[in-house]
Amino acid sequence: MTTNAQKEREMVYASQLAKTLGGNWTIEFPDDEREWPDLLVHDGVQQFGLEVREITKDKETKKGSIRRASEGRNNQIIQKLADSYYQQTSIPIKVGILGNIDNETVILESLLQFSIESKEWDNIRIDTNKNSIIYATHLPEEIGIYKRWEYVDDRVGWVREIDSEFLAPFIIEKEKKIPKYKIHLDDIRLLLVADPTYSSGQLLFTDNKIDIESEFNEIYFLVYPNEVHRANS
Repeated sequence: MTTNAQKEREMVYASQLAKTLGGNWTIEFPDDEREWPDLLVHDGVQQFGLEVREITKDKETKKGSIRRASEGRNNQIIQKLADSYYQQTSIPIKVGILGNIDNETVILESLLQFSIESKEWDNIRIDTNKNSIIYATHLPEEIGIYKRWEYVDDRVGWVREIDSEFLAPFIIEKEKKIPKYKIHLDDIRLLLVADPTYSSGQLLFTDNKIDIESEFNEIYFLVYPNEVHRANS
């Protein structure tokens, strides 16, 4: 079952793909996600199904990328920290954290103390006694509640070069679902996504286009946010 967080990412990626391609797409979720593709798209002329698969540079298990799962967990923790902070104060701050983030109380106490004692645009490095390093900036009041906090460890890493051969297993995996989708739609497309805003998605595609024959009507590879490669077009 697709989680709400996954659905949000799928919608963001599909919307960005449409923007990059210059398409005026209406995108929605199907009522039955088991028998239909991830997204239903109407481009003003016809409707097609869009299956979405996020890929990473790591060797994946049957449950997907272990690194991506860890990044998702870390992001949830960071967002919970931001929520807890703004429940106690409205002073906007920008935050980046390295190291241990399983010490909410210590981090919150440090950030609340900083927000009280600092002035606009003051920034500081805080080394906690729980192996956390916090970089905080006091933002102007007019910015309002700012929750785009980051776990810095998940934002840096090495870039892996890939080609069409690397994409093939992901395409084959998704092709298995085409027969049941074809019951409802004639046009089924695949969107593969690498999100380099996270370390796991830092991929460099070395081919000019996706050189793979497939049962999909169209295949897109989006290196988020605006680098698109295509096949079967």
